[in-house]
Amino acid sequence: MKAFLLAAGFGERLKPLTDCIPKPLAPVLNVPAVCYPLTLLKEAGVSEIICNLHYRGDRILEFFKLHDNFGLRVEFSIEESILGTGGGLMHCRRFFQDEPFLYLNSDIIADMDLTALITWYRGSNMSGVLAVAPSSRGSIAVSGDRIVNIRSLLTAAEKPLFDFTGAAILSPDIFAHLDENFSDIVETGFRGLADRGRLGYYIYTGAWEDIGTIESFRLTNINLLAMDYARRQRIYKATGLCPEAVADTAAIADGARVNRSVIGEGCVIGDAAVIDESVVLPGAHVANGESAIRTVVS
Repeated sequence: MKAFLLAAGFGERLKPLTDCIPKPLAPVLNVPAVCYPLTLLKEAGVSEIICNLHYRGDRILEFFKLHDNFGLRVEFSIEESILGTGGGLMHCRRFFQDEPFLYLNSDIIADMDLTALITWYRGSNMSGVLAVAPSSRGSIAVSGDRIVNIRSLLTAAEKPLFDFTGAAILSPDIFAHLDENFSDIVETGFRGLADRGRLGYYIYTGAWEDIGTIESFRLTNINLLAMDYARRQRIYKATGLCPEAVADTAAIADGARVNRSVIGEGCVIGDAAVIDESVVLPGAHVANGESAIRTVVS
């Protein structure tokens, strides 16, 4: 099975971090965020990926080249003008004409078994299946085995109890509802399939982290400090990069106090500095006696 990996977005809500790097390369436990979905794809046996690029796409190309495409067959769809989640997929439709494919956000930080999602799809008789997570402020309503409303775009009255995790399996039927221009796949493709009763769902109940804003990025890093050894080794096996709280090249003075924090590559933490529940981004310095409390230091 092939996969479409979305990596073209601007990451506007993650500024100022994304002023310098694209969101897929935002460090999560000192590993670029895109390594987490790449691990899931490799573990599911996916070997061929099409990845769309726009904002700072050159950085992502360099990253993949540096790591020999992580042993995958990777094609890149370069968008001169950004096409959105719907238009970006439509631009790549020639790759997905014959069989279902995985659709995955490049910043999904979840320990999801994509093989289980594939198996669920194959038994669903649907044109698409979204991996959804229970949410008290959800945007997805279901009835029976179908999604009947999403973002209140349809008329079904069922209460929305789920959110889209950023992972799905779609058949080529999706392309009948997509636009070649800039568009949102929820408002076009997902809505179209749901309106026809052809959009199913798979409930994911595991941990699912969001790095959409600076605060959620910080919390994701802090939450993942509890990641067990087995998961760290799985990511290392898949990508050659291992999540860690303190990068090897960081310099921390003996008199500094670091508590539940992530310290990036090339960081310098001065004497008597206090770092508490914070993320110190690669190359940042915290001077002698300074404090960083529940923040992101750049």
